[in-house]
Amino acid sequence: MGVRSRKQSEEKQMKKRKKTLWNICSIMVIMMLALTSIKAAGGTIEINLKDLPQTEIEKAGVTFTMYKVGTMSDDGKADLYETYDMSLPDTAEGLQKLAEELVEQPGKEKVGKQVSDEKGYLSFHNVENGIYLLVPSDMERYGKVAPFIVTLPMYEDMDDGYQGPSYHLQIEPKASPNNEPEKPNPPVDPDEPTPPIEPEKPTPPEKPEEPTPDHPMTPVRPGTSDTSTTTTNKNEEPKKDMTLTQTSDTSRTGLYALLVMLSGLGMYIAYSKYKKGVS
Repeated sequence: MGVRSRKQSEEKQMKKRKKTLWNICSIMVIMMLALTSIKAAGGTIEINLKDLPQTEIEKAGVTFTMYKVGTMSDDGKADLYETYDMSLPDTAEGLQKLAEELVEQPGKEKVGKQVSDEKGYLSFHNVENGIYLLVPSDMERYGKVAPFIVTLPMYEDMDDGYQGPSYHLQIEPKASPNNEPEKPNPPVDPDEPTPPIEPEKPTPPEKPEEPTPDHPMTPVRPGTSDTSTTTTNKNEEPKKDMTLTQTSDTSRTGLYALLVMLSGLGMYIAYSKYKKGVS
């Protein structure tokens, strides 16, 4: 009895395992069929216009035109058409700049056009894999919407790696009010003051030339004639001639010597006469 009951228990467990395995296989088949049908039907791109800080806006009537500008594989390999001679950037700023450049390119492949409802909603269905440019228009009553680029499927860069592929995209495009005030320009730094110019040093005055005094001519001794004429300045006082003074002193000395000699001679004559009289 023990062996028989053990076999029956093993058979029940085996049936449970087979049933569980069958359920797992069925679920995998259903998922594969679902993914295949989604891929065959194409993806979906939904657009929702956001609220803007304006008292009166109208979300209805904004048109989005979609152009295909490149290819996208299921494993995430994206390439722009060779016609554009551009590469797909990997930053949001780069994608925005690329979208603005592609808007100006002629001959784009137009895929479809949709208009937003009163809630600002619109969608594109059965979109095949590729890179798409969406260009807004008729948005005067809503605001300013920038063109943008999307890829289908989409891979999102998460903290733990890339997530995807995703074939159902929900997008809220970048927009701003029509009457958005312009940002004031930053103040300009004032120019540094120009340093004052140092005044030039004055040129020292030239030293005046010393006046050359007019020397009076030596006076001529009395009794001699002088044919030369001496010119003196009327404002100058006549200078004394030291030569004349020296000549006068010499004449007086000679006269004194002569008087002494004559006095001696007279005394000698008188003495001689006196001596003869005594004899």
